[in-house]
Amino acid sequence: MHHELTLAGHGVRLLPLSPLHAEHLFSHIDASLWSGMAAPRPESVEDLAALFAARLDDPAALPFAAAHEPTGTLVGATGLYDVDLARGRAEVGGTFFARPFWGSGVNAASKLLVMGHAFEDLRLSRVAFRVDTRNGRSAKALAKLGAVYEGTLRAYRPHHDGGRSDTAVFSVLEPEWPMVRTRLVARLTPRESPRDLSPVDAA
Repeated sequence: MHHELTLAGHGVRLLPLSPLHAEHLFSHIDASLWSGMAAPRPESVEDLAALFAARLDDPAALPFAAAHEPTGTLVGATGLYDVDLARGRAEVGGTFFARPFWGSGVNAASKLLVMGHAFEDLRLSRVAFRVDTRNGRSAKALAKLGAVYEGTLRAYRPHHDGGRSDTAVFSVLEPEWPMVRTRLVARLTPRESPRDLSPVDAA
């Protein structure tokens, strides 16, 4: 959906996503980085802009562009999807970060901001994550932060190579959020510097 919400903390600012952000982010996308995404890999700035526009047209989506707050550099995107306030649930998705920024605090900070908004502002009971089973790096990261593995959806969606991919489902429930939040903050505390907070992790 179109929104004007901005979330900020730990050197990261999440801005309302815009198709105009595609011009700054497209150059960071490659086949390996995009391999775990549900949407086909954009082949041009225009393709990525169209994808961002589709996310904005989804009334159950709250998409963001992620920026390094001290410099304003755009480093990726993330958001809440399948937001269902009546049932108290949503999923974190549409997440990618530029490869030079992997391994810094941007991914953790972005998750802290998005999940904090979901649990503390929207008062959701459940936040879920869907991960392509070939994306072991993201699955390990989710388990490390305290998300619970719920199972694997076999042949859940078509893959870009023409086959079908299995999808692992993780979730965090509202009573678990304080523990997950503490873990994310602990990961970010030693990173309180512009150098450490510029990059991120794909998920």
